[in-house]
Amino acid sequence: MLTVRLRMVRTPLAALMSLALVACGNPAGDGDGESSGSAGSEDPTLKLTSGGPSDGHLSSGGGTNDGDTTGDGETGPQGPSTRVILMIGDGMGRGQLHTASVFDHGRPGALFMESLPVRGEIVTGSRSGRTDSAAAATTMATGRKTTNGRIGMDEDGVALTSILEDAQLRGLATGIVTTAYLSHSTPGAFTAHRESRHDAIGIADDQALVVQPDVLLGGGAAYYLPAGPDSHRQDGGLIAPLKDAGYQVVTTAAELAALDAGDDRVVGLFASMHMDYVLDRPDNTTQPTLTEMALAALDVLERDDDGFVLVIEGARIDMAGHANDIERSLGETLAFDDAIAAVAAWADAHDDVTLLVTADHECGGLVPDPAAVKGQVPQVTWRWGEHTNARVDVFASGPGSEVFDGEVRDHAWVHAVLAGRVAGEDPVAPPRQFAPDGHLAELQHQAVAQTYESSYGVGHNQLDALWLDADATGLAIGIEGVMKWGRNTVVVVIDADFGAATGFEGLSGNLSDHDGVIDGTLTNLALTSPGIPGWGADFALASFGGIEVRREDLIGDAGLRGLHPPLGQPDNLAWLEVGADFGEGVRVGQGSVGESVPGEGFEAFVPWRALFPAADGGVPPGTRIAVAVVLANDDGTNLSNQTLPPLPEGALAPGAALALPGVVELAVDEDEDGVVDGDAVPVVHTP
Repeated sequence: MLTVRLRMVRTPLAALMSLALVACGNPAGDGDGESSGSAGSEDPTLKLTSGGPSDGHLSSGGGTNDGDTTGDGETGPQGPSTRVILMIGDGMGRGQLHTASVFDHGRPGALFMESLPVRGEIVTGSRSGRTDSAAAATTMATGRKTTNGRIGMDEDGVALTSILEDAQLRGLATGIVTTAYLSHSTPGAFTAHRESRHDAIGIADDQALVVQPDVLLGGGAAYYLPAGPDSHRQDGGLIAPLKDAGYQVVTTAAELAALDAGDDRVVGLFASMHMDYVLDRPDNTTQPTLTEMALAALDVLERDDDGFVLVIEGARIDMAGHANDIERSLGETLAFDDAIAAVAAWADAHDDVTLLVTADHECGGLVPDPAAVKGQVPQVTWRWGEHTNARVDVFASGPGSEVFDGEVRDHAWVHAVLAGRVAGEDPVAPPRQFAPDGHLAELQHQAVAQTYESSYGVGHNQLDALWLDADATGLAIGIEGVMKWGRNTVVVVIDADFGAATGFEGLSGNLSDHDGVIDGTLTNLALTSPGIPGWGADFALASFGGIEVRREDLIGDAGLRGLHPPLGQPDNLAWLEVGADFGEGVRVGQGSVGESVPGEGFEAFVPWRALFPAADGGVPPGTRIAVAVVLANDDGTNLSNQTLPPLPEGALAPGAALALPGVVELAVDEDEDGVVDGDAVPVVHTP
């Protein structure tokens, strides 16, 4: 039974603390389920671009460090004080934490990680919208937002310097520990540079031949072994080059425990692919626990007098979420918590250690069972089998971690703290980067608002405010309000060259394709011109029934469409690149009645290359964008009174046809030099 198996694999905290003190050698303290695959190996020679934070130290109140972490006022690590540990529970959301805590302790909030002195929140989201492990881990590793699937690269395929590479340049040791295969998304993002997370062989090549962390512990022997029945490779593999580079290669828990003081570079390959779920391990397993791997890594890395950066991943929490498997979710979450307790005990025995514990995203939409009791597998609800955009927690201790205390941050802040510690400086606030996560308050301008209740009645979409922003990479659009599953279509009409009057005055009939709900809506949408000089609709961004779209998963129920193909082009309009997502609590079920959450809603990021394909990723000089938002039924034959800009006060439901009551203009390049300004205040134009 699960109760028995879980108690068998868990170790009392006192024993873990004792083990940690033995592993450290000197108690005086002197010193992301997800699809996988492989592709052909590529040239590991890479040109790196710094992905670090931008300008300015944190202002007062932002949580800067007290004192000089270097001890002598100089920048950079001094002696063994630069010890940084990041622990990532892949797919570990609040539902997973609540359920595991009740199962093991009889109450929520009782996991060891929840006892750490610093606690904050992380908004998850990538340039694609709802993030995957690759994009989230790349942001934690480099400080840069990217699109889903990228490994240590930005959305344009430029390699970014990871925190492990930065640490190596400064003379620190580095390590990766995971229960997935080593070339999986999360460990790969810290140790490789590849355009696709599915290039598992190429990621392994980067790990073993280019980045070369001092410690690599996990599964994935099939991507390291030479060609043969146990390998996915077609070449001589990576074991010989690793041994030539001074690595000790181990394959069992016993061999890991037998490492001696001279083994300062170690690769552990404990499974062909992912390591076994905790609940699936036989009594005679040769695989080490996550706790054993973590402590072994610390034992090796602490031998470097300059310090180290270590990343530890509890990977299979996410995979249990994808499978909606509550038993294995419990087992993996509790095993991860055990590892945190052991690592924290080690940290307590050493000076000046920063420990960060967080997740890349939640997976499965786990809703806890309110009737759950200690020791019994609960009857939880899984909302689906994919990632969600729910916020996750961050728990922490040590220098620099105070920037999270009581704050809502994002994954770029994880990198900021790590980078600050590695540099021996205070954390530096990350640059502003768009990621459509539904958290609209990060956008510069709430351009216009309306307060009417929806003419469709309770239980339908409600549009309350339009937010706009722009930077050198693209246009951000936010719609504050409530979105209903399976109810109505939100349509954002975009004029990409406001003033030129080159687009269409209305929408009806100007989308000739018919591919899914959105096309049907736009084809029939009885929306006419606002009568404003220079207006012409060029694009329509839409979402039916609360559907988001990731930039790599373009679908027919949400996305960005061009209106009419360009002159002389085939009458076949491709879906255009856009990422869209929803804030927490604003997307509710068909039978539910939701309430607006200030600053939360539907958010989309449109890269400039989608609107201006001939502008080489930029914008034409003097670009002015105009937008308007309407709410329609699912086939476009009826419109609500929900419009942004709003209808005149007292206006009734418009029925089957509507002239836009106005448009909102954003001057993207106000000084007409071809460089995005993005700071101009939006202007509302009415007929």
